[in-house]
Amino acid sequence: MLISLEDNVKLGRLGDFLAPFLDSRAPALFIVASLVLSMLGNALYELVLLMFGAQPTTLIGIIVGSALIFPFLVWGVRRVIEGNARKMQTIDVIPAERIEPHSALVLPVGLRPHGPERAILEWHQPGRALRHCWLIVSPQVRRDARSKLSDLTQWLIENNVDVHTIDIADATSLDETFRATMQALREAHGPVQALPVAVDITGGTAVMSVGMALAARNWDTSVQYYPAVYNKEGNVIINSATAPKQIRFAGIGKVAP
Repeated sequence: MLISLEDNVKLGRLGDFLAPFLDSRAPALFIVASLVLSMLGNALYELVLLMFGAQPTTLIGIIVGSALIFPFLVWGVRRVIEGNARKMQTIDVIPAERIEPHSALVLPVGLRPHGPERAILEWHQPGRALRHCWLIVSPQVRRDARSKLSDLTQWLIENNVDVHTIDIADATSLDETFRATMQALREAHGPVQALPVAVDITGGTAVMSVGMALAARNWDTSVQYYPAVYNKEGNVIINSATAPKQIRFAGIGKVAP
C-alpha cells in the first residue's frame, strides 16, 4: 500500500511528538508513557469484551489484531529511535568556525559512493556563489568511482560552475597532490582569476589532505574540512554537519612562483 506525502508528514509529526516519551534516557517520561500505553491497551481490551462478549471468536480476533498491530508499533518506535539518533549525530559547526561561501574551490574526490563532496559543493552555492571548481582525481577514483565523478561533474555544469579536473598519478604521493593543488591555485590566482578560492581537505587519502593543506598554506589560502558523520557502510549521513569548518594555520608561508 502506498503512503502519500501528506501521510509521511503526519507520521513525522507523530514521531516528533512521541520521541521524548519513548526515549529511555528520560526515565520519568518513559515510565509515564509505558503506563499510559498499558492503560490504553487494557481499556481497549475491556471495551472489545463489553461490545462483543467473551466469545472464542472475540478472543481470536483480539489475538489476530494484536499480532497485526505489533509490527507497526515496532516500526513506529524504531523510526522514532532512529530519528533521535540522527539528531544526536548532527555536528553543529558554530558560526565563528564556519567558512564563508567562496567563488572557487579545490576539491579532492574520494572513493566513497556517497561521500561529503556534494554537501561541500552545496555549501558554497547559495546564490550561485561558486563559479569555479578544481577536482583533484586519483587513478583509483577514475577506475572505481567513475559514476560518482561523472555525477559531480554534471551537477557542477548544471549549476553553471566551470569544472577543472586535475589528475594525479598516485593518491599516496605527497608531492603529486601538492603539485596538483599548487597548479589549481596558480590558475585561480592567474589566468582564471577565480578569487576568493578555498581548498577542501576532506576527501581523498590522508596524504592527499596533507599535500593540499601545504599548498594552501603556501598561497595563504583558506582551508576547510567537512566534519561529517558516517554510517556503517562508510557513507556520509546526509546533513550530518551544519557547515564546513575553516582550518586556521598558526603561521603563513610565502606564495610560491
